[in-house]
Amino acid sequence: MGCLVAGTSLAAIFPDVPSEFIYQKEIEYLVGEQVINGNPDGRFYPDRQVNRAEMLKLLYRAAGRMPEGNRRLCFTDVQPGSWYESYVCDAAFNHIVEGYNDGFFRPERPVTRVEALKMIAEVFHLTVENLTQETRDIVKFVDVSLSAWYTKYLYLAFSRGILPIAGQGSPRFYPDAPLLRGEAAAYIYNVLRQQGRLPLDTTTTDVVDEDEGLQGSSVSSSSSEVQESTARVRERKEGGGDESFPASPKTQDINVPFDGGGTFDGKKPAIFKMVLTRDSMITVLATAKTGDVSCRLYRLEDGGFSNEYYLGVESEGGCHVRAALAQGDYQLEVRPTSADARYTLALQETVGDGNDGFMEARGLVRRIPRTAVLEGEDLMDWYRFVVKEDTDMFVRFTTDGGESKCMIYPMGDVDLYGFNGPECNILYKYTPGTYYIGVLRTKWDGNKESYTIQLE
Repeated sequence: MGCLVAGTSLAAIFPDVPSEFIYQKEIEYLVGEQVINGNPDGRFYPDRQVNRAEMLKLLYRAAGRMPEGNRRLCFTDVQPGSWYESYVCDAAFNHIVEGYNDGFFRPERPVTRVEALKMIAEVFHLTVENLTQETRDIVKFVDVSLSAWYTKYLYLAFSRGILPIAGQGSPRFYPDAPLLRGEAAAYIYNVLRQQGRLPLDTTTTDVVDEDEGLQGSSVSSSSSEVQESTARVRERKEGGGDESFPASPKTQDINVPFDGGGTFDGKKPAIFKMVLTRDSMITVLATAKTGDVSCRLYRLEDGGFSNEYYLGVESEGGCHVRAALAQGDYQLEVRPTSADARYTLALQETVGDGNDGFMEARGLVRRIPRTAVLEGEDLMDWYRFVVKEDTDMFVRFTTDGGESKCMIYPMGDVDLYGFNGPECNILYKYTPGTYYIGVLRTKWDGNKESYTIQLE
């Protein structure tokens, strides 16, 4: 997946998603989690429409679902071998989507707000109940028919905290309005929050007034969550806690080597910035006293936009990165699963095997396979190929019983638009430019993992 932007930071990372933009938090979080792409020109285009195929792929990635590769030929207007065929056909097989009465799916048609809500409910396995008279009385939008097929999904979205989102608080819902990219990010962010897969926003504590209907209301935090958050804030203000683990600032400038620790602010990530004055092989180890942590290391380019990033390999309570880095500016993001957890962080220079980063990537030639082994503390291998003209191509990745994964990184010279990016083992039309492939462990266990990679 290409053109990832450098995680959660203080300044806006897209020029068209400034710090005051209503969906900045949601967009930047999903970009950092590899659910959604920016564009190669450094912009996000939050007001562009999302089509039906794009929405399905977004939801699959957000839910951690992989389509079955043998799901093919499901609708006559779904192009065989297209980037979206496996997603649409897998969704059709699992009754997530049904298409239109004429047998077409219309993948390029903009997805409407209510179609998106139905997809969310089905992909995330949310229980959808039929409306009762009591629940019907709660949905009071003047343009929503209580007998419409989508009303139960609309009620589900409000009752589960997926809606409302900023900018949609009028007496009208506009159910058939096309969903925009920024709005899609807000929908997905809220369903992830509802499932406990990201920090709760404890600043939103307004209580829903059912007498006024659901439109324009805020989803309330439970009283226990509010009390817990208040207690944590009071403890920090009164100087409570272990002084050897002070509350961390929002960002820290560090040098390599580094050995320190701190306390996360709720579930917000700790962000560290560093400048490497020479090429270095760096190892990063982050651990938490309670819960787990994830970590990501980005090379910062102009405006904070980054094509080069490294995902940490996680283990119980810890996260590990080993990467060969060219000199430049970098940002490390460490994110906890438990609020206010204490953590330690260590960075040091080490020695690799000569294939540990973008700058050490080995070339790939089409139809010539490469077989290699991740062994010992080797966490990832890197490969590079260049496309001269539009080419339908398949990056085949297989392992010998291992659990490593393959990721494709388009560089800034690739004209990659929208939500769609190349993936291993899926046929894709590669546009001209430079691509990198990272082969990454999924477990930090030190076992040998052999694999083969080939361009077909």
